[in-house]
Formats: sequence, C-alpha cells, structure tokens
Amino acid sequence: MNKRQFLKLMFGTSLGLSSYSALGKQLSLVNAAAKSTSLEGYKALVCIFLYGGNDSYNMLIPTDINDYQTYAGVRQNLAIERESLLSLNTVSNLPYNVGVPGYMSPLAELFTQGRLAFINNVGPLVEPTTKANIQADSANLPPQLFSHNDQQKLWETSRANLNDLAGWAGRMADLITDTSANTISTNISLAGNNIMQTGNIIQPYSMTAEGAPMFGALNPEKDWNSDRISIFDQLIALDNHALGNSYKSIMNRARTNASMVNQALDTAPALQTEFGTDSLSQELAMTANLIAARDTLGMNRQVFFIGFGGWDTHDRQMQDHPVLLSRLSAAMASFNSAMNELGLSDAVTTFTASDFGRTLTSNGDGTDHGWGGHQLVMGGAVNGGRLFGQLPALELNSNDDFGDGRMIPTTSCEEYSAQLARWFGLSESQVTEIFPTLSRFNQNNIDFI
Repeated sequence: MNKRQFLKLMFGTSLGLSSYSALGKQLSLVNAAAKSTSLEGYKALVCIFLYGGNDSYNMLIPTDINDYQTYAGVRQNLAIERESLLSLNTVSNLPYNVGVPGYMSPLAELFTQGRLAFINNVGPLVEPTTKANIQADSANLPPQLFSHNDQQKLWETSRANLNDLAGWAGRMADLITDTSANTISTNISLAGNNIMQTGNIIQPYSMTAEGAPMFGALNPEKDWNSDRISIFDQLIALDNHALGNSYKSIMNRARTNASMVNQALDTAPALQTEFGTDSLSQELAMTANLIAARDTLGMNRQVFFIGFGGWDTHDRQMQDHPVLLSRLSAAMASFNSAMNELGLSDAVTTFTASDFGRTLTSNGDGTDHGWGGHQLVMGGAVNGGRLFGQLPALELNSNDDFGDGRMIPTTSCEEYSAQLARWFGLSESQVTEIFPTLSRFNQNNIDFI
C-alpha cells in the first residue's frame, strides 16, 4: 500500500450521522456516485465455507454394484445405503457412476435442471502432484497439510504460502473496486473476519443475519439516543490530532454505513421465497435481501462469505453428517429460488469450499483429516448437470491415496478460484496478477462456468 492509498483509507469520509432521516441524502449520493467497480452489469459470488472439512466421499457415492461394494468395503460402518442413493445422470466421462444420498434431493434436482455442478477432488497444491513424486520425496507439498487453520488459509488465499495476508477475493476487490464511489465494500461477510475477503486495501464489511450491527448507544433509530449522539459528535469534532481524526473517520464511516445498509434493506423489495430457520438459511436469506438492495447501495459487483461449521466429523458422523448435508441442500435450494425470483440466477454464482476432504477409512465413529475433496457450484451461469475434474479411485493404496485414504488433489483450489474470478469479469492479466502461479496447472479440465 502506498502513502496515498494509506491516507485515503485512514482519512476517508468524516461525515457524522445525527439522525436516521439524514440517510435519504446519503442514499441519493450513492445513486449519483460511480458504480462500485469499473465492470459493467451486476454479478455476485457467494462462498459457503464448510468449516471443519466436509466428508465429500459420503456426498458423491458410486451407484453401480461393483463400484459400490468397493466403496462400502473401505467405508465400513460409515457407508451410506445403496438403496437410498439418487443417481446423477451426467454427460461427464467418469470412471464410475455416482449419486447422492436421498437427503440431498434438493441439490440432485438442481443438478438435473442444469443449475448445479460438482468439482471433483479439489485441494491446495503447490504444483501438480502424484503419489510417485511423493514417494520419491520430489514433491513440493503445501505446508501444514491436515491442519485446520493452515488449510483454511491456503483455500482462502488460493496460494500455497502461509505468509500471505490477503485472500483471493480481497486481492480481486483491490483491483476492481472504484474507491471514489460512495459505497460499502465489494466484499460482505456474514462470518466475521476472514482471510478470503481481506485485501491489501479493501476490507470486508461484516454483517449478521439480522442486518448491519449498530452501536447500541449511538443508534439513531432510537429517539432516546439523540442527545447522546449530539454530545458524542461534538466531542469527537474537537479532536484534530491525526489519531483522533482517524478514530473519528472510522467511527463515523461505520455508523453511516450501518444505517445506510439497514435502510436499504428496509426499502428493498420483499422476497416471497421461504428460508429455513437454521443459521445457514437465515444468512443466505440476508444475502438474498442484500442482493435485492444492490441498486440502492450502488453495487454492481459483490462477494459474500458465509461460514457453516460442524463438519469436523471425527465422531458421530452417521448422526451429524446427514443433518449438515440436508441443511446445506435445503438452504442452497431456497437461495436458488430467491435468485430466480429476483431474475438474477445467471448473475449470482454460489460455491462451497472446505478445509479439506476426509479419510476414506473409518476411525470407528467418524473420519479423520484428509486432503482433496469435492465441491459444489450453483447458478444459472454454471455448466450444470456435470462433474468436472477427476474422480479418485476409492480403493486403499491406489495411486490417488496419499495414505490412510487421504486423496491427493487433482485440481488445485487456485484453479477453482481462478475460474470463478474469470466469470466475475476479471481479465486474464488480472487473473494472473491475483493467481501468479496458476500457469503451473492445466485449467482445461474445469471449465465449469
């Protein structure tokens, strides 16, 4: 960050907000301002991060009897019953036919409609890696394999370097955001701070499923706060020290943005789509409402980040994992319906990411940390009804098995993220700037969007 960027970040707007009605002028400024990015039209990416590591080998399951028996022999007490599987009819060239458990029927239906695709065996890689390279000790492996925090960071940066402080969506926002536009951040998080959306200049704007958090004692929506707000504004206006001005700028920007977002949500078209009461569904419902308010907020590019925890199934997997997949399926299907209602299905792409896949082997009551795993991508722009990338062999000690049933990824998370960035509107030179080691990989096999 150069000096000019630093000063612009630290000493941005210092406009106070003494009354909620003052938002009318703010919103008119947004509508008159330049768009949030230099790109035309509207597009949004919605990341659902499955914290803990999804066992995606109980999500895509062989359906033919011989292949299923191989799967069941390795999975043992964790095998999903073959009779409960919903077969996926696909034009993809696969080593074995697959289906999903019955409790994922909403996503199976979207797959059939061509609105959903699976990306096979994705994970952090420094370079294309084989078992032979690993055994010969010539493989350049990502650092700290099987560690939750480290692998989450590698996914969110899409670089195999734990020293990176900026995520791929943050770096993307740095490149495309028009910082002269009077808008909130391109990146909106419903999961607090995260690396994926953190740039060198642009920071994510954090919200909850209830809306933009307000300072309780400075909430202009409450009449009894008016005197307190007036005194507070007078006090901070008296401080002309550099640090005081910075504090004043940050406080006033936070107050202004929160009120602006909440009023935009209040005036956005009410959606008729019904969402569940669980946290994932409610956060996707808020995401849908924010997308409905995009014009009021002056946004034409947005990236949303949602965290969905509970996937670290070392135990109780047969009880917990079906519930998690059921909630994920229902929530994603509702969100797809909301985008159809808004007429934005082709403009919004939802995708999953996760720490890692899990072991093919059972530890008795669950699975342990793995490496490669399958991911979901949903939206009208997706080349749906297909599986992209290579399905791994499900036998133990195969060429895909790093050890104990941990699958070596055949598609890097860098390739995966780059495809999403291209669809978002980035040029090839911008994609190369964000993913500088992308050329190490063959990207022709994951043209999923």
